[in-house]
Amino acid sequence: MASRKLDMGQAWSEASALLGANRDTIGAIAGLFFFLPSFAAALLVPELVNPEPARAPSNDPQAVLDAALGQMRAIYADNWPLFLAISLAGLVGSLAILALLSDRGRPTVREALVTAARRLPSYLAAQIISALLAGLAVGLPLGLVAAFAPAWATVVVLLAAVVLVIYLVIKFALIAPVIAIEGITNPVAAIARSWRLTKGNSLRIFVFLALLFLVIGIVSALVQGILTLIFAAIGGEVATIGNGLVNAIINTLITVIFLVVIGAVHRQLASEAPGRVAEVFE
Repeated sequence: MASRKLDMGQAWSEASALLGANRDTIGAIAGLFFFLPSFAAALLVPELVNPEPARAPSNDPQAVLDAALGQMRAIYADNWPLFLAISLAGLVGSLAILALLSDRGRPTVREALVTAARRLPSYLAAQIISALLAGLAVGLPLGLVAAFAPAWATVVVLLAAVVLVIYLVIKFALIAPVIAIEGITNPVAAIARSWRLTKGNSLRIFVFLALLFLVIGIVSALVQGILTLIFAAIGGEVATIGNGLVNAIINTLITVIFLVVIGAVHRQLASEAPGRVAEVFE
């Protein structure tokens, strides 16, 4: 059976409709699992939103970059339990929002959260498997070329690896809705289902997401930049709280838009695609 071609205009219209029809329940889950953890991280680890200048041994750009990266690694190493909890909360919230977008009835927030909790292990397993597959597909050839080939060949393979990583990200993009909406809890089957659904549409999905988040990124950067300057002029605790609040709001909005768009893309491609569709709420 021929794969269905993604209609980007229809996907955006459906995403807007889904967001409007579920704004209250999506807002409740997004506030609890995205906004509050992000804002809490900003308050508990203020150097995330107000980083101190990196202390480099010299003004060499590479030394400054290495110092900044070392500073960020130290922050995450010192606060990894907090970031792990925030990541798990984000995964549960993501699966819950996708479960809300099911066309099989109007699930409540509680039902969506129960579904997300039940399917979180499957999603984690699918993410680990897909990461291992991507690592083998990209890392192994790149490592061999870097070890035995000249520098120019390494650069060429590195560029090809970037393209391959983007391709794999798109091919695995529908794993979450496959698990949350279709109820396919076998991680290997979920990966295969995402691969089939995106067949013939990888470039369309990439262009759609790239254009969408280019616009969102530009608007977010302008708003965040203006507010950051205002808070920096005030200084002190106000700057920390204000920047943390702005970051939390922007991150929450971007995450919700991404999830709803992915849900709309899945709904369109899965509507005529072959495959088992299980009940969402068991």
